[in-house]
Amino acid sequence: MVRKPLVCLLLSFTILLIGCSDENGPVNPTTTTSLPPPPPPTPASISVEVVGAGALASGNGNLLFLELLMKEAAGTGANINFIRVDIFRATGEFEERAEIGADAIEQATGSNRLEGGSSRQDVWGLFFRATVKKGRSLEVTIGFTDDVGDDIEKKLRFVFAG
Repeated sequence: MVRKPLVCLLLSFTILLIGCSDENGPVNPTTTTSLPPPPPPTPASISVEVVGAGALASGNGNLLFLELLMKEAAGTGANINFIRVDIFRATGEFEERAEIGADAIEQATGSNRLEGGSSRQDVWGLFFRATVKKGRSLEVTIGFTDDVGDDIEKKLRFVFAG
């Protein structure tokens, strides 16, 4: 007689277990798939060219004019931080430096920006106490910070033709 209640209890327990199971069968653990990280941003690809140069003599020195063409080819914009010009004597010895900062560039042209995939051509005047004359070596350095956060310096060296 003790057997009947035990069988009933086991049957009830089995029915309860069946009733609590997932109707679609056992549940598989969920797996998460992570996406690959996005590719790193492309740094700016900037080229700079001196299109023209000239100088005007004054009583206190020379005003050097430079026409610069800047191009960005990678599609990433950049801000111009400075334009620097160093003058060297015919012996190669450094003589003088002049620089225009980002604020002056923005005030003069309304923007210090070189947009991605674009070009910009500006004429800049820099004052030197040293004589800027034919045969002097000039080094132009332009500093940029691109939208990726990279600092980029472009240097050009040429002999002033007068």
